[in-house]
Amino acid sequence: MNGMYTQKPEKVKHIDEAQIKELLKSMHSDNGLNTGTCYSDDDVLRTTPISFEAKHMAYLKSHPKVNPQQYLQNLRTKVRIRK
Repeated sequence: MNGMYTQKPEKVKHIDEAQIKELLKSMHSDNGLNTGTCYSDDDVLRTTPISFEAKHMAYLKSHPKVNPQQYLQNLRTKVRIRK
């Protein structure tokens, strides 16, 4: 292999919808994270608030190839309140 270092991808642990919802709820209740209610980008729903959990569950459901564990890790980093 012409000197290139290759690494096997880590095995992805299965995580079901109930576990994802629990993790999102725990993130929402963490005061160190900015997980407030937001509004949809959809013109019809623009005036209707959507919860943190609902927004991210909808994203994961509409993008089935996304690794939920990695998504949740990145999300936690993204919404962390910096002091």
